[in-house]
Amino acid sequence: MSAASVSLEEYADALTAAFRGYQFPMVLDVALLARKVRLEQHDLQHSLVAYEGDRVAGAAALAVRADAGWVGGFGIVPEQRGRGRGRELMSALLEQARACKLRRLSLEVLAQNAAARRLYEGAGMHVVRDLLILERAADSGAGAGTVAGGDSLKVEEADSLKEAAPSELLTHFARLHAEPPAWQRGLPSLLVGNLRGLYLSERERPRAYALLGRAQDGNTYVSDLAAASAVDAAALCASLKGVAGALKIVNEPEHSLFTAPLLANGFVETERQHEMQMSL
Repeated sequence: MSAASVSLEEYADALTAAFRGYQFPMVLDVALLARKVRLEQHDLQHSLVAYEGDRVAGAAALAVRADAGWVGGFGIVPEQRGRGRGRELMSALLEQARACKLRRLSLEVLAQNAAARRLYEGAGMHVVRDLLILERAADSGAGAGTVAGGDSLKVEEADSLKEAAPSELLTHFARLHAEPPAWQRGLPSLLVGNLRGLYLSERERPRAYALLGRAQDGNTYVSDLAAASAVDAAALCASLKGVAGALKIVNEPEHSLFTAPLLANGFVETERQHEMQMSL
């Protein structure tokens, strides 16, 4: 049934139950779900909660932007796995996507999750690129005396990073993205996120910028990286050494301008996801 037909609490509980036992469980309460819906533009009317009798069997979240859709969560509760419930739920979700008149649908799946990839391929999806999850430990070369987190974020003057409002930097989003970002790092998500902006070069026309934010889990994430060229991307990655503390980056395209310089400046790949897509 439609997620809009149940309370936000019931929908949050359904998604949490559907992700039990997965490598990265999705644990949601009403506040976290509301934030996820707002940041990722979920369509509750066309998202689904599946039942077996009066018990939740699974849940699927559909996010919509114009004629593009994204699966923001898809899972079957542990006791219902291996019974074909995933195929049934995926078929129902595709019906909802077509009802929205979407032209394409995408999602991410962990590279090691072969069963889920087979499910999505069976529904007509194919891998279009790999997305990396990267992390930098707190002691991986951040400049002495720098601070990051909470309501403050400072960098060393020598690193040439300067601070500006994210809304100001995002006016350069299209110019500075050579490759389309993953859904969670798209412009609509960034515009409503609680982020801080750092840039290189002139404020009126930056050569590169980064948007950082503190998430609910207490970690600092780099939510956007943008640069005019590979040289500027390398300079920005080197300058991030001036930002203190651990940093995480989720879903950086494998062949972006930033992957190699990030790895050269203290980041390591911790996970890899396949971005899958299909036309409708």
